[in-house]
Amino acid sequence: MKSSFQAYYGKSIRIAPDGFSFFKTSPRGLAVKSFPRTSDALLSTEAPLFFGTGEKVAVIAAQHIPMLVPTELYLPGKGREYLDLQYDTSRLGATLTDDLGAYQAVYFLTQNEKDTLDRLPFPHETVSETTLLYRLLCECNAESAMFVAQNAAFTDIVAVQKGVLLFANRFQLAEPADTLYYICNVIQQFNLHRPQLCLHLFTEENHKLPQLLKTYKLNPVIL
Repeated sequence: MKSSFQAYYGKSIRIAPDGFSFFKTSPRGLAVKSFPRTSDALLSTEAPLFFGTGEKVAVIAAQHIPMLVPTELYLPGKGREYLDLQYDTSRLGATLTDDLGAYQAVYFLTQNEKDTLDRLPFPHETVSETTLLYRLLCECNAESAMFVAQNAAFTDIVAVQKGVLLFANRFQLAEPADTLYYICNVIQQFNLHRPQLCLHLFTEENHKLPQLLKTYKLNPVIL
C-alpha cells in the first residue's frame, strides 16, 4: 500500500483549499514542498523549478469532494447541472469526471485554476483526490477499508466494502482529535467490522492522531 501511495503521488501537484503542494519520489522517500495560504499564480512559476519541463505530472484536485452520481444514471454533458446542486459554479473553468466503479465522480476547476494549470510547461492530467483514495482502497485485501486523509482544517474519509464505494465525505475540524469521532461514526453507520484503516497526514500538526487511534484499538496503516 505504501508503494502504491508513492506511485499515485510520486510526481504530482496537489491543489487544496489552503494552498498547493508538490510531491516527487526521491531516494529518501516522498519529497514534499508545500505552499500554504498562497495564490495559484505562484504555482505556474514554482512548478517548473521543482519538476523540470519533461514528463507528465498528475494534478490532484483536493479542493472539494466530488459529486457522486450512480454510473447507470449518469448523463454525459450534464456535469455542471450536477455540480449546481451542491456547489457555487459561478467561477467554473472546467468540469471533470472520474470513474469510481458504481459511481461517476464529478468535480471542477475554477477558471483561475484552469488558467494557471494551462500555463504549466509540461503535460499534466487532473484526477480527484477522492478517486485516488478509492483506488488505493481497492488494492486492499480486507473486506472493508477506510482511507483517512487529514489536513490542517479538514479530514476526508473514504470507505469501501468488497471494492464498492460506501462513503466519501469531508469534515471540517475544530481540532485534530475530531477525526476520531468521524471515523467511529462511519464505522457504526455502515456496520463495518474491523476495517483496514489507512491514514495520511497532510500536515505535521496532526502527529498525535495515530496514537489516539491506537488507544481506541484502531490501528492505522500510516502512509
